Amino acid sequence: MASEHRSRQMLILNRLSVARWSSAIGALALLIAIVALLAGGELSPLVVISALIGMGGLALWMTLAPSDFRNTLTGRRAVHGSNSVLIVLLFIGIVVIVYGMAARSGIAADLTSRGYYTLKPNVRPIVEQLSRPIQITAFYSRRLLTNQALESPILRLFSDAAPQKIRLVYADPDAQPLLASQFGLRSAYGIFVSYLNAEGEPDPNFTVQVKTARDRLPNLPVEEDYVNERWIAEAILQLEARGKFRVLFSVGNGELNLDNDVTGIRDGMRAVGIQVATLDLSREGVPQGTTALIILAPIRDFTKEMADRVAAYLESGGKVLIMAEPAYRSDIRFLQSPQSPLAVYLWEKWGVQPNRDIVFDPLSYNETQYYVRAAQFLEGHPIVQKDQTGTAARPLFPIAQSWRVAEKPPADVSVERIYLTSAQAFGKLDLREVARNPDRAIREAADLPGPLALVVAAENTRTGARLLLVGDADWVTNDLIVAFDGQILWTNMVDWLVAFLERITVEPIAGQLPLSVPSGDLELTAFITVGVLPTAILLVGLWVWWRRSRR
Repeated sequence: MASEHRSRQMLILNRLSVARWSSAIGALALLIAIVALLAGGELSPLVVISALIGMGGLALWMTLAPSDFRNTLTGRRAVHGSNSVLIVLLFIGIVVIVYGMAARSGIAADLTSRGYYTLKPNVRPIVEQLSRPIQITAFYSRRLLTNQALESPILRLFSDAAPQKIRLVYADPDAQPLLASQFGLRSAYGIFVSYLNAEGEPDPNFTVQVKTARDRLPNLPVEEDYVNERWIAEAILQLEARGKFRVLFSVGNGELNLDNDVTGIRDGMRAVGIQVATLDLSREGVPQGTTALIILAPIRDFTKEMADRVAAYLESGGKVLIMAEPAYRSDIRFLQSPQSPLAVYLWEKWGVQPNRDIVFDPLSYNETQYYVRAAQFLEGHPIVQKDQTGTAARPLFPIAQSWRVAEKPPADVSVERIYLTSAQAFGKLDLREVARNPDRAIREAADLPGPLALVVAAENTRTGARLLLVGDADWVTNDLIVAFDGQILWTNMVDWLVAFLERITVEPIAGQLPLSVPSGDLELTAFITVGVLPTAILLVGLWVWWRRSRR
């Protein structure tokens, strides 16, 4: 009888022990579920499994030891050990909730003395003055997770600075190929800034890809590619500039065809957000809102009415680029007559006119002497700058004429010779003779002596108007612009006229982020802060509660 009583008592104790252990395991599992839910923000498999284990453990406790469950909530132990457990659980819950809210609120505080984790003063106004909400979409494949960890602090600078205006989204191009194709991404890495459409999604028509280190160093491996704060800000400026620059090309007088001869420069301008259209000056004047007017090598000369419309645009502060071919063919008449209305205007109001010659340079040429390569340039002028080191672009002008510049320009006008030939160059005035024997041209007394101006830039300091004159247009065609710094010259000329790059460029400021923490370290820190330390406190509380419950 005594042995049967002891067996029953041991069975009760075993059931009680199992019930209490199941309660402890259940409570721990529920805690893990709460932490995982708040940290991940979704019902992941870990959250679901932990929650089921937790509820199962508590249910087992209530089933095996219902009296112990009631005593825990209402008995003497609730006043002593259980209170400490509840306090610990409450503390952990508060910490986890605050951590989760802070991680998702977009609120950030930079506690560094030099503001390393705050947008630089030259970038902050760009974010504050955004006209529309944008999304920064950062693509990283799995093999570039280290790159993502290194760049996340930089990307967060923007979303933290304006959480209501800037949304930051990460994506894996391998796992989301359709999304990557929508952005035109064909590599493992890329960052884009986009306006949001009416549905709150990135608008593909208003999307700019951020230039990375590989755009500047094409041989750089993708694993070493990166962006910085300034390049992201410049992409935002480029996005903001879209639609605000409108360049018109004149048509109707035999100019180079925008849809055939010079599609490269057309597409290049459109790619950076400059609106490109055509204008027939014989039918209408230059409309308001035009950023620049470009006249590409007309064959027929402009009438007085057309010249007056160009003059009116310049008088209003307009920007005009004129490329005029020499009359090496009999049908080329643009600016060739001394009575040409536009030529007369250019000389009277700007102090510049074409020499109506064909330039030969025996010292600086390619293949033949009338394929002239600029020998001299105006040092330091933005049109000639090839790169940040100060190297000058040296374009090639196949069959070019030169420009005459008045010794004393008109009032309020400044004129500069941008590109010139060598001193040994000469300009042949007998164009028919040159056309008959182009490769046998020799210098004669009647020829114009070098150096001769090939590109001339003029500015009216009163109105702000700018005029750019080039004695050749062949260099800008699709086949030739890619050679001899043609693309650089074209970009520099357009930028000098409309100041596009100036509006989308951010001057660098020394002092970038001094520290980049790998994602593994960040995750370990979060795990210890939110998981290990509170769990250790909970386990100590459970141990104290268990010891007291056995007394």
